[in-house]
Amino acid sequence: MAHIAFFILPAAGHVNPTLGVAEELVARGHRVTYALSGDLAERARLVGAEVVTYPLDRELFLAQMVPQQDSDAYTDQDEFTRVLEWLLDMTRQTLPALEQVFAGDRPDVIVNDPSSFWTGRLLADRWDIPVIRSTPTYAVNEHWSLHPAVDTAAPPDDPELRDLLDRIERLLHDQGAKGDLAAFTEVLHGGPALLYMPRSFQYAGETFDDDHHFVGPCPPGVALHGTWSPPGDGRPLIMVSLGTLYNARPQFFRTCVEAFRDEPWHVLLVLGGGLAALELGSLPDNVEVRDFVPFNDVLPHASLVVNHGGMSTSMEVFAHEVPVVAVPVMPEPRATARRITEFGLGAQLLASDLTAESLRETVRGVLADPGIPDRLRRMRDEIRAAGGAAAAADAIEGLLPAT
Repeated sequence: MAHIAFFILPAAGHVNPTLGVAEELVARGHRVTYALSGDLAERARLVGAEVVTYPLDRELFLAQMVPQQDSDAYTDQDEFTRVLEWLLDMTRQTLPALEQVFAGDRPDVIVNDPSSFWTGRLLADRWDIPVIRSTPTYAVNEHWSLHPAVDTAAPPDDPELRDLLDRIERLLHDQGAKGDLAAFTEVLHGGPALLYMPRSFQYAGETFDDDHHFVGPCPPGVALHGTWSPPGDGRPLIMVSLGTLYNARPQFFRTCVEAFRDEPWHVLLVLGGGLAALELGSLPDNVEVRDFVPFNDVLPHASLVVNHGGMSTSMEVFAHEVPVVAVPVMPEPRATARRITEFGLGAQLLASDLTAESLRETVRGVLADPGIPDRLRRMRDEIRAAGGAAAAADAIEGLLPAT
């Protein structure tokens, strides 16, 4: 039995894609440990993992780590600086405690989210533990990226950023990291990786080597959010979800209510904890509101999903042969929305173009498109061929020391 440790960014969109992998590893007899904030710990425990928790200021996390630049690429240097500051602070806070926990119980493999703070990677390098990246969005190389090219050898002009990079360099030196910040960054974003999509969905997917394991979505078998049953009225089901980070948008949900109130559909609004149902006002009888729902219960009955272009949700939806109308915010969801239209798996509406009428007509158009079912079946077949949690577990087991 091996010990596999997951160091994942404490956000549902990063943790949830790994849960099916952890569940599969536990089923194979391995011991799995997550380092997680306390508010997400129960999800890991539900799949049979142990959890080492650390404190997290959720409001600070949302302010510094959640992108707010609604564009096709990242160009906001202030946002970049806030992210680095949070990563540095969290590494300083978590490294002593997590090192103490894992020092006497060293993992055989670390699954590390390169978007998260650097504790997992630093411990892996210090103890010579193999690492595989968990990447819940797109892989990046010289052929495709949402980030502008950065000359890491050139000192930044901004004195605040220069000071921040100096502080990061000192941390890495104090922790015995090999090389400078540029070298550490290359290691952090290099090596084997798990990607929760089929290779075809990745931009420039053919340019990534076989260390990039495109395994498709890996949802857990266990329900994280109770149960859900269809209303039994025979109406097509439209699910609306904005995930858990960009969901405090009452006007968006009100627009959905206005768009769908007179349509012959059952509409399930999934608020994700972002706002209270009372903020939506009076609701017609064809609209149901839930904070969270188990996708395994809902998606087999869904005719269409309206979402924000989140990768994890979209992949699970496509695995059930359901089309998506994406109303994206921020660069990664916008990239996914473009991919959805390129593959003919639904449609996209930019938030600036969203009205009740435009949403209603877009949904009608997708539901009426005779070519979408065949394209969804092809994508479902690619997702199944990718191998899911079993393929991800195989990749992790491939890093275990020979016995």
